[in-house]
Amino acid sequence: MSRLAFGPFGVDLRTFLLTRDGAEVPLSPRLAQVLACLADARGELVTREVLMDRFWPDLNVTDNTLTRAVADIRKALDDDPAHPVYIQTMARRGYRFVAAVRVEGETAPAVGGSLSDGLEPFVAWERGRAALESLSAAALPGAVDAFAHAVAGAPHYAPAHAGLANAHLFRHEATRVDNVPDVAALDAALVSARRATTIDPAMGEGWAVLGHALGAAGRAEDARAAVRHALAAEPRNWRHHYRMAVTSWGEERFQAVERAQALLPGFAAYHTLSAMVLIARQSFDLAAEVAARGATAQDAQPAEHATFPATGLLWIRGLTALLQHRPEAALADFRAEAEGAARHTSIYARECVVNARVAEGFALLGAGDSEAAIAAFALAAALSPGHARATLGDVVASGGAPVDDPRVVAACAALERGGKLRDRQLLLAAAHAFAGAAGAAISHAEQALAGPPDATGWSLPAEPMFAPLRALPGYSRLASRLAARAA
Repeated sequence: MSRLAFGPFGVDLRTFLLTRDGAEVPLSPRLAQVLACLADARGELVTREVLMDRFWPDLNVTDNTLTRAVADIRKALDDDPAHPVYIQTMARRGYRFVAAVRVEGETAPAVGGSLSDGLEPFVAWERGRAALESLSAAALPGAVDAFAHAVAGAPHYAPAHAGLANAHLFRHEATRVDNVPDVAALDAALVSARRATTIDPAMGEGWAVLGHALGAAGRAEDARAAVRHALAAEPRNWRHHYRMAVTSWGEERFQAVERAQALLPGFAAYHTLSAMVLIARQSFDLAAEVAARGATAQDAQPAEHATFPATGLLWIRGLTALLQHRPEAALADFRAEAEGAARHTSIYARECVVNARVAEGFALLGAGDSEAAIAAFALAAALSPGHARATLGDVVASGGAPVDDPRVVAACAALERGGKLRDRQLLLAAAHAFAGAAGAAISHAEQALAGPPDATGWSLPAEPMFAPLRALPGYSRLASRLAARAA
């Protein structure tokens, strides 16, 4: 088993145990990772910024945290900072490891060519984390590989399993717009997340990703319970509050967004979560204000290298423009969202393009421009073949039977295979509304809203696809129920 050795000390690069002459020296795994990072630099300066970003990326900590950490490492090494044998302080810059370093034991397969890439699970975790924070679909395979490498190198290292869970979860998220999403990726995320919580029940990230995955699986109560474990462990981690917002609904979501925003201001995606609740509540003016702020924040993002880039807010602003009876502004936003997201690498970009094109198509259909509507639906279907809502729109725009057309029937069957049963009910509600079958339309919508309150059906008051449903006599009862669920 590989390790870095210096003097009588050694750091095992798989278990992150510090030993002296073969006997274990008390030092936390995180601080052993910091020590290994310094040692592996072989005399090169490691800046304070690099260490803070690598080992305390998610916490509101100060430089004193790193100073105390290095002091604890020195204490474990019996190293005098005034006459260092191992760690030399470079004033206001960082640290150098000044002792000779040996590599002992077998080496693990290198991932990126350097010793630390090949041997240090935490570095593999960091590489995977950086890939995920870009939300780049192209980076997902590399993230999965990095975390899998970390798991293989350190099977009892909980952050590696949590990272792998995140990577699998994002694989699923990248397909959630499709009739049949990647359920296998979601199952893999749940397995890895549970493994992380079993190894280290005190680590918040394992519980947080478990909660996110449970929410994606439709298990809202279990999801919130898991995220509460994460918050109990790390109450000032903005990511955990954000995930609580994702898995929550109504006022609980607002509170979680507020807490996350206090810890990390300026994150555009907060506005998406809030606007959804406001639209469901039919607080349309406030929803329009929130969507406008979010769209402005989305436009202000750097074109490249953004961390957690937001998408979809122009689409939501377009929905609120329809609520304000501004169809031209809505169409402009739908098209801007689709064109901007099409140039984006985010795992959510394809979903945003599809949503925007579908909204554009139904808005055009409502304005009587069937030919342009068909073109918009085709653009959506090109990115998500057989997409249920695009299929319904194309059938209606082409003069087909909204309920009985074989393509609509096939789309409903696909949604059922993909476990998207509520989406199927909402599609049937819209199809029956277009067919003029008021009773069946309202009944299907009510079935979609059955069960504990969650985000299902939040866009009923705004999406142009549901315009015929909103014209039916029973819609007011449905709208009241939707608003009560979002309270």
